[in-house]
Amino acid sequence: MAESRTIRQLKQVLSTLNSADTEKLIVALERDKLAGGNLPHDLILGALRPRLQAEDDEKKKRGGAPTPVRHLCWPFEELLVNRRSGPKHRGRVARTSIMPVWNWLAEDRVPDVLEDISQSIVDHTLAKDADGLAAATEVLHATCAQTIREGLDEASPGSKKKRLLIERLGGEEVLEDAREMALLLAVAPRLSEFKRGMPKNISELTPELTHQVRDLFDELAAAQPDAAPYAALIAMRHIAKPWQMFRIVKGVAHTNTDVLISRTDISIVGELLLLDMEEAVDCLENVDPAEDPKGVLEKLKLFTQISRGITEEIGVRRDGAWATRLMSARGAVSEIIRERIDRAPSRVFKALPMRSTGRFGRGGPSRPDLSKEVDPLALERGVRTVKFLEGARRYAQAGSFVGALNSAVTEIDKYLDDYERTILDELRSEDAALRDRGETYLDAVASLVEIFRSAEEASLLRKRGMLAKDSAIA
Repeated sequence: MAESRTIRQLKQVLSTLNSADTEKLIVALERDKLAGGNLPHDLILGALRPRLQAEDDEKKKRGGAPTPVRHLCWPFEELLVNRRSGPKHRGRVARTSIMPVWNWLAEDRVPDVLEDISQSIVDHTLAKDADGLAAATEVLHATCAQTIREGLDEASPGSKKKRLLIERLGGEEVLEDAREMALLLAVAPRLSEFKRGMPKNISELTPELTHQVRDLFDELAAAQPDAAPYAALIAMRHIAKPWQMFRIVKGVAHTNTDVLISRTDISIVGELLLLDMEEAVDCLENVDPAEDPKGVLEKLKLFTQISRGITEEIGVRRDGAWATRLMSARGAVSEIIRERIDRAPSRVFKALPMRSTGRFGRGGPSRPDLSKEVDPLALERGVRTVKFLEGARRYAQAGSFVGALNSAVTEIDKYLDDYERTILDELRSEDAALRDRGETYLDAVASLVEIFRSAEEASLLRKRGMLAKDSAIA
């Protein structure tokens, strides 16, 4: 109980810090951790996490002094992904592979050497010795590249050593991640020069960047051919429109069709873009827009941008492997979104239930069902659903679901019209309890109208509702 109260008090104090003081505190914590200090680093950083999540992503990456492990990752940071979906893919390294590889090196392969290099990095970091830190980091990269390669070479296919290494690392995918780490660690000095001159966020592919990527590609192709395609991949991860990298790919591959590009080493650019598309499809299939409309729309936007970008930048032939994957993904998205849209009206109806009246049963006129209170969960799902429909409009043409969207919008529009008209009648009731419950439903329908139509219409509806209720009281 005392610890819980302490944590709450700590969070309260930290929440009062401004951005500048928060960043200074993070730096101080990182430096103390590097120096082996006794501050409760994890506790304080945990308390700061809500603030960090609200800050700009780039600031979060910059905050604090990089540890030896973070220095190790710098040459291949553009390859890192938070989770692995399916098998290992060239150009992607799971973050979960970093520590198993580091521990293998630090505990089994070169423990004394790695300990000395790590201490040197810490010392130079604390002393703010940029030149010394750069030299120590270069030694770290070269040592780890060589050690990983030697360890993998010793583990020949089908051998006991390989089986033991796979077990030590935690899977064959981690072993392959290590192989890719070593490839980029070996060319780290040239990558460092390239990356330091490149902005973190690039809105458009410029002629200058094109020349930089081509120069790096040519240099690596001569010295380390297997690493050459990563010149385009690294740049691609910094550009807002990654499909523009095909402009460089076409020059390197001397072709502008997907069939021929897919047979070259630099096809990694197209493979990863297609993989991003296919993962967006998987996400759309598994996420309900009534639960996470923002997430669904973000994936739909990503899918649409990549799909359009690929076909605009290169010629996609119908008989090519990439074309097959592209068409398959487009068809899947169209089907998934149409199915989600078909369900949308029922989500709105559940939020604003109506009942049939008169002697004609279900075929008779309907009025709001005020027999029970507003269901907040159903209302929230209805609100999220109309947010999804509104956001989906901009992708309807590209996603081939215009008809389904128009049909759902028309159905919901008519339902809201009927509900607005009849809820106003309920607010004129002489029954005070019925009027009060009707008012809560009026707020519910207004919240949907505000998203589905406009804030002005929602405001007008609320005013009309108050006038109807006041007329009943008078």
